[in-house]
Amino acid sequence: MKNVNFFIIALFTFLSSVFSQENSKEKWFIRIEANDINYYPIKSPFKDFFLIKNNNFIPIFSSIELEHHIKDHIGLYLDASLGMVNNTRWKIENNLFLKLSPGVNLYISPHNNNKFDPYLRLGLGYHKFNNYFNRELKISETKYFKTNKKNFLLLDSGLGLNLWLVSNFGINIQTGYNHVFAKESEDYLNFWKHKIGFIFRFGNDQIHHDHKTVGETDQNNFSSVVPVKEKEKEKEEEKEKKICCNNQEDSDNDGVLDQEDSCPNQFGLKKFQGCPDTDLDNIPDHEDKCPKKFGKKENQGCPNIVFNPILFNIGKFSLSTHSLTIINKIAEIMINTLPNSKFYINGYTDSNGRYYLNKILSVKRAYSVFEALVSKGVDASRIEVRGLGIEKKKGRRVEIIIRKS
Repeated sequence: MKNVNFFIIALFTFLSSVFSQENSKEKWFIRIEANDINYYPIKSPFKDFFLIKNNNFIPIFSSIELEHHIKDHIGLYLDASLGMVNNTRWKIENNLFLKLSPGVNLYISPHNNNKFDPYLRLGLGYHKFNNYFNRELKISETKYFKTNKKNFLLLDSGLGLNLWLVSNFGINIQTGYNHVFAKESEDYLNFWKHKIGFIFRFGNDQIHHDHKTVGETDQNNFSSVVPVKEKEKEKEEEKEKKICCNNQEDSDNDGVLDQEDSCPNQFGLKKFQGCPDTDLDNIPDHEDKCPKKFGKKENQGCPNIVFNPILFNIGKFSLSTHSLTIINKIAEIMINTLPNSKFYINGYTDSNGRYYLNKILSVKRAYSVFEALVSKGVDASRIEVRGLGIEKKKGRRVEIIIRKS
């Protein structure tokens, strides 16, 4: 089984040993990196840790981290990550993933003097994952977990290593465990996050006194700062004159002039003539029927809707309290979200018993769901009931699917 992370780490470790490092006193770090998000099997954070299907890489580069060193051994960081990921645990594909995490890095040895610069990290952050709505995570045959939240608080802990190739540039590797705080979640929302990328350091922290008395001025520093500020001021004045004289304005400051901006009062993107795309699904908000949910073009910007199955006990067609809760939510979606769609209600059984009896039982199960939906206000003419009998892969359940025509 291949693992891309180990190959990259081994390569960068070899390269970093070739270069010598000079002493550096810079106190600002910036890391630009690629992410690997690992949704491991339920309750087993170390099981199948290196299995490729549980690891999914966010497109390069998807993470940026800024760090300020207040002491040789302590750095304060702000980490931001954004991308589309697959959550194998919840069977969710290509979903928006966002994480913002401030925290503290504790360095094992002063970073100024070492080529290999390991550290521990601890942070408290914000996490967003869009597509937990109307989904259930099957924990066992009788137990389910569900959350309709998409914004979470998390605890981020782990370790990292800076490999300095030269004085101010190197390779960074990090791995961390993210505990997501959600009511009764245990570890159903937790994940590993691994990163690899480049690190730069800047901002000289040394102050040279050289026996200066009070009132003396460092002429070299003064002469290097003033012209830069004057040039920046001149550029701003030229920009203002240009806007004034050409009568060209950009009211929302999105880089698209008002005369060419289809949404002049909303900050947007150039590729959409200045209009925004809130959910980053590459469909502008004014054309998107679900502007706050990542969706597909063929669905006019809305995500695919998949209804949870309704499960039954052996030989039964009555609805449990849990099943009625699912049906209530399905009815709401049918009426409010999909008012023009039609549906199939498919009933199934397991392979126990005679074929013709199972055929009758599958019809009864489908009709029990049909009657519950109609009682909630769904138009009966929009539904076709089908008893499909024995289906080993489906088992004792009813499935509701949207009819394509």
